Amino acid sequence: MKAIIQKTYGGPELLEMVETPVPSLHEKSILIEIYVSNIASGDMRVNTLDVPFGLKTIFRLMFGWKGPKKQIRGLSGSGKVIEVGTEVKRFKKDDLVYFINSMGAGSLAEYIVLTEKSIMAHIPENFSYEEAAPLAFGAMSAYHFINGKNIKDSDKVLILGASGSVGTYALQLSKYYGNEVTAVCSKKNHPQVLSLGADHVIDYHTTDFSTIVQKYDVIFDAVGRYKKKMMKRNLSPNGKYLSIKTPTKEAVERLEAINKIIEEGKLQTVIDKVYPLNDYEEAHKHVYSKHKVGNVLLDIKK
Repeated sequence: MKAIIQKTYGGPELLEMVETPVPSLHEKSILIEIYVSNIASGDMRVNTLDVPFGLKTIFRLMFGWKGPKKQIRGLSGSGKVIEVGTEVKRFKKDDLVYFINSMGAGSLAEYIVLTEKSIMAHIPENFSYEEAAPLAFGAMSAYHFINGKNIKDSDKVLILGASGSVGTYALQLSKYYGNEVTAVCSKKNHPQVLSLGADHVIDYHTTDFSTIVQKYDVIFDAVGRYKKKMMKRNLSPNGKYLSIKTPTKEAVERLEAINKIIEEGKLQTVIDKVYPLNDYEEAHKHVYSKHKVGNVLLDIKK
């Protein structure tokens, strides 16, 4: 099978396409034919070690000292179940699924083997492979912060980086929970976030946050670019400051909750561009530029 590998940490130029055997199946595993791989900010952080200096050692211990231990890259994607082991109960052949495999990666390939314990769910009936591929990263990351426990009806919510993958999902989840949402992003992306339901927009290029007098019940930094002290004056007395810098929890139950919201017609995937497999380097450059809108995908079949 074709797979995109990376042997040492660094930029997209270190990625390469190779031929490698299709992974083998055992009684508890699930063989998935991958249709679309999501290229997310999480991929960039791991592949390039683009993390705060204090976390670099931790990342090396987790993912590999000189380079990724799991050389086939790609954290999340979508595809079709081709075969299941004899002990698999939750999935069957021909099921359409989406998944995230953070520690094992392997999504930048034609096939991947996962298990019933993997963070994976069925693709909602009204979603395509492309729409589903980013859910287990972008939507689940957003749901970690924007959910029924953290958010109250009629909260005033400020989303920093509202036009990215996590940001576009967070905006829609905030509206789902009945909030008044102010979206912060480049002016060119204002039409996009307004179409997703944003009540107000702010262009971070031209607005000095220190001049904003509005108080918010929740401020969510969806890009990890801001510091709490910069925004503290804009929090209401009992307001919450949430940041994507905080580790998120991956759980199948969260994917099922996201599927329910999708089935209600309240969540969509924003797609910036879908690249064919051979353009894997260009696709990663797009993401690494940190200027994508929504999600960038790699079509494994093209």
